Amino acid sequence: MARCSIAKPLGGTTTAAPHHPHRCGQLPTSAAASPIITTRTRRLSALSKPPPPSLPLFPRPKLPIPTTSSDAPTNGKQDNSKELNTVSSRPSSGAGDVLRLMDVLCVAADEDVYISLLKNSVDTSEVATVHAHIKGAAFPLPLPLANRLLLTYASCGDTVAARKVFDEMPVKNAFTWATMVSAYSDGSLHNEAIRLFSCMMCHEDLAADVRDCSIVAVLRSCARLGELSFGEQVHAIAIKARRVHGDTGSSLLQLYCESNRHDSARQVLETMRCSSSQLEPVPEAAWTSFMTACHRDGLLDEAFDVFRDMVSSGDARSSFSLSTILAVCAESEKHGWFGQQVHADAVKHGVETNQFVVSGLVHMYANQGRLADAARAFEGVGGKPDVVCWNAMAMGYARGGWYREAARMVYQMKAAGIDPPGVNVVRMACAR
Repeated sequence: MARCSIAKPLGGTTTAAPHHPHRCGQLPTSAAASPIITTRTRRLSALSKPPPPSLPLFPRPKLPIPTTSSDAPTNGKQDNSKELNTVSSRPSSGAGDVLRLMDVLCVAADEDVYISLLKNSVDTSEVATVHAHIKGAAFPLPLPLANRLLLTYASCGDTVAARKVFDEMPVKNAFTWATMVSAYSDGSLHNEAIRLFSCMMCHEDLAADVRDCSIVAVLRSCARLGELSFGEQVHAIAIKARRVHGDTGSSLLQLYCESNRHDSARQVLETMRCSSSQLEPVPEAAWTSFMTACHRDGLLDEAFDVFRDMVSSGDARSSFSLSTILAVCAESEKHGWFGQQVHADAVKHGVETNQFVVSGLVHMYANQGRLADAARAFEGVGGKPDVVCWNAMAMGYARGGWYREAARMVYQMKAAGIDPPGVNVVRMACAR
């Protein structure tokens, strides 16, 4: 009984178990071992984490951007928002990035690299960056690179920088002069273009190798300024160089048409027809310019003769020339049958659904009182009719006395969201 009374109660306090250091695998229970367990646990948890995402392939290098003293913050703290706004507002300069990267890598740029960067430049800032790098590297400026630099400045519309490069070039060829003349003409500096062309012709070697682009540019300037006498001198130069063909002939013809010299324009056209070949026929722009000038001055018979010569020459006809002659047919009272032939020619060339051609057909048939044919031409337009087609059809109905149809066209135009000025005229005609 005494042995049974010494049994431990269930809820009583128990003594710690004796420590047996010889047992293996039993972890120590002392407080000093807790940091070791925590460190191992952290290492195991760190190993179980997924790896970080990989960086994108070929990231753009963060190149140093030069800053000025005014850009630095005055209070010693960086204004990140201001920096982000400044960087986002700047246009991207791929040429500048390439050149800075080459400088960081200590790679010298050669002529081919500069020419390639200039070809891909899209604005004046990129061209100026490449130009400044060429000057800073003390790189010699050969003629091909100088011409490319001049052409890129001219293409971006910076005639001041282009002229500065032009004046600094020690050697110039015909391409250099032609580029500068074209830059002045494209920039509406027509007096400068004519003056520079005159200086170019003072050099015998350049006069013998005059370029077509320079002749076209100076003729365009002569037409804008009305300098017919200087244009005639350029015409003599073109005849001497046997360049009265292609774009040069078209520019000469346009000069004479704008100066109301139809006889001279006709001579230029005949010269172009005689010198043309299958490789370079008379451009459609030349025929169209002459027909437009005849239509403007009321020479309708002359316009018909020009179109007949165009057809007999076998030159290609598109919607531009066909719409031009259709406008002439709309005002001619004795050539109604000619418009039908032009309509057939449009069908033959597959441009009868062109909006310009359809507008000309509707206007022509409406003026001739053939509203049914005008309606058929209007319904055959490809795609959505434009304002000119709607207005021509509505005005044709109103002038022909078909007031209900005219009113229906007005409502259809309103439903299509079109409100041209001719609607008021149609309303007045319908009110009568």
